[in-house]
Amino acid sequence: MRLCWIHPTTANDALAPLWARLEEAVRPALHVGTGLDFRFLPKSGNFVRSLYAEHINSVHIVEAALQAEADGYDGVFLGCWNDPLWEAREVLSIPVGSVSEQSMLAALAMGKRLAVVTVSQKTTVAIENDLLAYGLRDRAIVRPVRTILPESDAALLLGAVDDPHREFIPRVEEVARECIRDGADVILIGCAYYGPLLRLAGYTEVPGTGVPVVDSSTVALKYLEAMTDIAMKTGIVKSTRLQLRPPAREALDGARRSLSLV
Repeated sequence: MRLCWIHPTTANDALAPLWARLEEAVRPALHVGTGLDFRFLPKSGNFVRSLYAEHINSVHIVEAALQAEADGYDGVFLGCWNDPLWEAREVLSIPVGSVSEQSMLAALAMGKRLAVVTVSQKTTVAIENDLLAYGLRDRAIVRPVRTILPESDAALLLGAVDDPHREFIPRVEEVARECIRDGADVILIGCAYYGPLLRLAGYTEVPGTGVPVVDSSTVALKYLEAMTDIAMKTGIVKSTRLQLRPPAREALDGARRSLSLV
């Protein structure tokens, strides 16, 4: 089995310690025989804290997913909570997983009410939209997506690579305890990068509460691994009745050519 993790940005050498740490975190969680490659986008706005900017970037993510399928991957993982999941599933014929949907579905088996702690105020909007789209709003608390403050930036992210206990975990825990007081019994980390860093640091539960802090990325990737195994063993990938029925390839490629994507 070959899986492709698609990052939502172009490569950034300044974040090399993060990329190395991410691989260290997620590869050992996969089964022996499951290959995983990370790919960056050839083009990206490198900014998704805006509904429109996310919309623009989503085109490049789906293009990268199409290329991964053409290159022979068995499953594609969209490595950001701001993702074009339904668009990618429509046009691909292999399983497509996302951090958001797959980690939320996994959380349903872990507790009654979930909450997501994310890294910016605009990202809360995107994740709340996901909860509605996936039909999971009733399994979450009131105000189900909340952000750390101050918001995340590159300095905080690199600092968390070195020691998340110093700055990031206190910010997360403050928000997580607020969510727990409002009824959450599962906390999802609403960023593809911070979750693995917390797990590697041993922070998997809000102390003294029994509430798990879920490394959403690794859990979601494991879910995709299962989805891909099911597809390989049974041939079932998705419904092609309505929303996920792919358009005629000629028509799709015509639209792509109009935007100079092919």
